[in-house]
Amino acid sequence: MLRRGMSLIGVMKLLGHTTPRMTLRYIEVTQADLQREFLRARQHPRHLPPPLPGAGAGVASASVLDSLRAALELLDCSRRKYHQPPLDRLRRQLAKLIDRVAKVPPASD
Repeated sequence: MLRRGMSLIGVMKLLGHTTPRMTLRYIEVTQADLQREFLRARQHPRHLPPPLPGAGAGVASASVLDSLRAALELLDCSRRKYHQPPLDRLRRQLAKLIDRVAKVPPASD
């Protein structure tokens, strides 16, 4: 069932197992299985955000910059209420990050 596309959780529930460990006792993972999963993960990485439609690097960095500035503003509001050294450190790091992102040149199309 796994090789035909069913998830491990689905097989686990189908077999009535309460833990994935029990299901894994009955599954033999072969080298071909590992290669197939590796290639599938490389073709469809889950950790990458989808690209913005029609947005170049300049537009993307501008939206990131706006988001970082908004986060800094929220952090400043929190710092006024709760003055704690970790927030001061976080503010300095966030300000440095904003400076770096602001220096990213816009992409030429």
